[in-house]
Amino acid sequence: MHKQKQKTKFKITKSIFSAIYKFIVVASPFGLVLSILFFWIQAKDSKELVGNLMHIEQSLSTRHIGIFPDYLDKINKLLSETSREKEETTKIIVFQDVLFYGAFYNGTAFKEMVEHLSELADKGRKIVIAYYDNSGDMRAGRMFREVVQESWIRQQDLKKLPIERRELMAELRKEEKSREHVFATADSVVNEKYFAYYRDNERKEFSERIAGILKPFYNKTKNEDELFLKIDSIKQACLDKPVHTIMFSDVYQMYYQVTEELKFYFERHHIRLIPLNTYLTMSCWSNGEKALFAFPGKFAADEIGFISQDRAILRYIETMLEGVESNINE
Repeated sequence: MHKQKQKTKFKITKSIFSAIYKFIVVASPFGLVLSILFFWIQAKDSKELVGNLMHIEQSLSTRHIGIFPDYLDKINKLLSETSREKEETTKIIVFQDVLFYGAFYNGTAFKEMVEHLSELADKGRKIVIAYYDNSGDMRAGRMFREVVQESWIRQQDLKKLPIERRELMAELRKEEKSREHVFATADSVVNEKYFAYYRDNERKEFSERIAGILKPFYNKTKNEDELFLKIDSIKQACLDKPVHTIMFSDVYQMYYQVTEELKFYFERHHIRLIPLNTYLTMSCWSNGEKALFAFPGKFAADEIGFISQDRAILRYIETMLEGVESNINE
């Protein structure tokens, strides 16, 4: 009986304190002020925490900087901060899958990148650009062809392409044609077929992409040979066609001609070009002090970018170039 009374008293006391708490904290203006003050302190602490985390992230020697083409401006920042001193012996090293890296995704950033590289070269800095392709004719390069295929043929169709290509090659060999004819014909037929699927079945997306890549560069350029005007004229040949008549071979030819113009331009500025026939799964831009590098994501165009001052990474990039140069010299 005594215990029962104690329990009852406890419940009553608890109810009274609960009511007082609700009145002070919830109902009264004083309680409201306390609540606001509490949340303000929490928010302030959170901001400080986020700020501290951002400071830590920025101080890391290697950090993530976005997905292609978001980091193209960061490449230009790296190049703009690079010393223009002729006496500087450190090479500026670039590895890219194609010479027109980013040109059809962010033309302004690409134009700035090319101008930075040519200015650095004209100031006497040694620059090496290694890009993935076979030596000689760009059209024969496996990597160059695959870059164009991946850019314009839907992923589900890319999986079918090699199978159909092999079957077509087997049929063509029966006609006793030359090896070059067999490969060229098979490539042409299957690429046009699956490009047409994309063009005809995804008309809105296709039209938007065509409009994006054919957007002209600024007509004013400080380059005496008007590189970007030449690229615009190459684009114009494709732009003059109705969208529904544009073929894979048109886009391929445009990329090829732009590449040739860039080759001539870089060579005139004494930038060393090394065409590769080995696919390296990293693009990078290094000035010896910092490096920006990117790895392919799920698809080649979804490259994930990082920037680093880590000496081990900088040395790794130098070692990659040394390996490429030793293979050329053998």
